[in-house]
Amino acid sequence: MGLLAPLFLAVGAVALAIPVLVHLIHRERSETIAFPSLMFLQRIPYRSVRRQKIRHWLLFLLRCAALVLLATAFARPFFQRDDRALGGGAGGRELVILLDQSYSMGYRDHWQRALAAAHRAVDGMGSNDKATIVLFSDEARAVNRATGDRAALAAALDTTRVTSRSTRYGTALKMARTVLEESRLPRREVVLITDFQKAGWTADESSRLPNGTTLTRVDLSDPGTSNLTVTSVSFQRDYPEGRERVLVSARMTNKGAEPARGIALGLELSGREIQSRKVDLGSNSAAAVTFAPFLLPEGTARGSVRAAADWLPADNAFHFTLAQGQALSVLIVEPSGGTDRSLYLRRALAVGDHPAFRTETRRTSQLTQADLAGRSLVILDDAGIPTPDLARLLQDFVTGGGGLLVVAGERTGPGSFASEATPLLPATTGGLMDRATISGGKLTRIDYSHPVFELFSAPRSGDFSGARFFRYRRLETRNDGQTVRRLDGQTVKSGSQSPTVRPSDRPTASVLASFDDGSPALVESALGKGKVLVWASTLDNYWSDFAVQPVFLPFLHQLAKYGAGYTEAAAWHTVGEAVDVGGTGGRAGGPGGPGTDRSELVAVS
Repeated sequence: MGLLAPLFLAVGAVALAIPVLVHLIHRERSETIAFPSLMFLQRIPYRSVRRQKIRHWLLFLLRCAALVLLATAFARPFFQRDDRALGGGAGGRELVILLDQSYSMGYRDHWQRALAAAHRAVDGMGSNDKATIVLFSDEARAVNRATGDRAALAAALDTTRVTSRSTRYGTALKMARTVLEESRLPRREVVLITDFQKAGWTADESSRLPNGTTLTRVDLSDPGTSNLTVTSVSFQRDYPEGRERVLVSARMTNKGAEPARGIALGLELSGREIQSRKVDLGSNSAAAVTFAPFLLPEGTARGSVRAAADWLPADNAFHFTLAQGQALSVLIVEPSGGTDRSLYLRRALAVGDHPAFRTETRRTSQLTQADLAGRSLVILDDAGIPTPDLARLLQDFVTGGGGLLVVAGERTGPGSFASEATPLLPATTGGLMDRATISGGKLTRIDYSHPVFELFSAPRSGDFSGARFFRYRRLETRNDGQTVRRLDGQTVKSGSQSPTVRPSDRPTASVLASFDDGSPALVESALGKGKVLVWASTLDNYWSDFAVQPVFLPFLHQLAKYGAGYTEAAAWHTVGEAVDVGGTGGRAGGPGGPGTDRSELVAVS
């Protein structure tokens, strides 16, 4: 016989003093008799006896018995039975062994003790018993069908390993219930072998075992634990003298009641430690450690931030990959013979670091095919496309995956584009709109669901209404008689069709933002693997005060990243995460695009 809560029985024993005190303290009241005079009575000494005796023994014993029964009920007694002796009887037993293989089971000797407990459960099976081994972490799977072959069960246990997944008890108990409900054996038992992580159970999980099921717990937890973990790694890149340099920062935590002093933390690259640091951590605290910047080698390098080993070495190392080419190469093309108007544009792109932008400037008369090699984005800053050769050069660049941003200014009127550039552009520039006399135009209709403006969709994340546009170009979105989508749901019809361009050659245009008079401010289209965007005003302080607004810098970065098709390449993935493995996406080496295969990442040693 055993007790689930023996403390209640001890409390009940103390409570037995209550009936004793009641019977000993209780005293009978003496009867008072009224008497008219005491002059004829003789005074005699009176002795008071203070010792009390228990007079009502039956009542006393009943009160004590009530307290003993109440305390015993709260102590929850149970009777143990020898299942091995019963196993050889006529009624067999359906046994489900729930073995926790989450990564916390790698702490100290938990996994070895768990396997030993599972083997004991298998060895204790009777001749009519059947067992199923269920391995669980955040998901559960049965490694075998219900069987009485103890040798096969022992062999299955010997092939199991600790995983890198978290703990969830609900999935394991639900699978155990399914196995038990399908069984026809008269007795059912579940053996739960785990370290009982608190995070493994949530309040919304309700998993009940079938009635009559015996639950045997094997608790592998330790009263006091400690663990050092490298939880995350971040990178900062810069480009001194044209070479890519990386600064690595790691975050380390101490989950323990004792402080950790002088913990060695090393930075490894391609299997070789290149830097090391000493870290002091207080109890239940975290700290950030920054290594010295280093030049990134060519190709893809495998790196690790590794701390000294402790009782749980699985989370003492954080692995990642680093590759060159994360910066976006931007070519700014200015009109031949014009003044330098790309100052605001260059300065705004120079402060970017996620990703970094490397900018170069060329004139339209100097632009060659070699200048476009390796570029992510070309910006025509108030520069048209005056020659057919330049139009074909840019069209090949965009269809191959590059991005083109056309900034319409003073020099990008209707005659600044060759007819061969029509298939390339989602909109052609029209006449000049002068709004200086009425305090300028404003951006009103903005598609905040688009990637360019999605960053500004939350409250207080950027206000475009404060910018004033004194001049901008009228954009003609189509000239082939077809329709184009606008933000207000209306359609725009164009005039006559160009005789040199077929309608099927024209890109499909979308208006992403408009001025308050309905004129398009930003138009985009997809052409081949790349994108083309047309901005109806300048990106300086000549035609508007947009360049001095707080929203200008993040908007320009979003516009450049979207035009270049940039997707940041992940330096690491989490175990259990679904990743694209069928190809690469953006020109910056991001994950695969639509149509690629997806696979679940698993931990390997």
